[in-house]
Amino acid sequence: MRRARWVGFVAILVLGLALATLRAAGPDDDWGLDIDRTMDAIGVWPGMIVGEAGAGGGYFTLPMARRLGRAGAVYANDIDKTALRSLFERAELEGLTNVHVVEGAVDDPLFPRRDLQRIVIVHAFHDFAHPVRWLVNAKKYLRPGGVVAIVDRDPTQGAPTHFWPASRIQGYADMASYDTVKTLDSVSKHLIIVVRPRPAS
Repeated sequence: MRRARWVGFVAILVLGLALATLRAAGPDDDWGLDIDRTMDAIGVWPGMIVGEAGAGGGYFTLPMARRLGRAGAVYANDIDKTALRSLFERAELEGLTNVHVVEGAVDDPLFPRRDLQRIVIVHAFHDFAHPVRWLVNAKKYLRPGGVVAIVDRDPTQGAPTHFWPASRIQGYADMASYDTVKTLDSVSKHLIIVVRPRPAS
């Protein structure tokens, strides 16, 4: 009888831990992105000042904030107030004081700074209603030499067709007067495209 009770207790404990893990992981884990390798590829390092557009609930924001450290900062933008509230609460819970939430517009991230070293867009650019206008407006928030890094699933590697191929993303960047400085498709079946504003002629 005692053994049966003990087995039951262990089973309940294991089930509880499994459910807690699932809740903590959340649906974002379905993206399957190697976030550390992605940050390496786009050049996110401790102490940098970074903007993130379409940050949502913080899937990429929170790991990035941990890497940036206290000397750095991430300005996490979204047009969804509920997502930003959730992100802020998660950052507070982790003690990440370097996360600042920014409500943007559909065609302008409205970052409060004009010295960003990177603007990162993860799993969001394919949903932008005005991608060219958005990229044009984003330029004013970058310091000289700053870049925009677009990370999204690659439709040539099994992603659903609503994700944009590299040629479409690069085409929008070209229309917004950006030059492509890096294109990778070797991280977690994702596209990583880094673009820089074209010098004024």
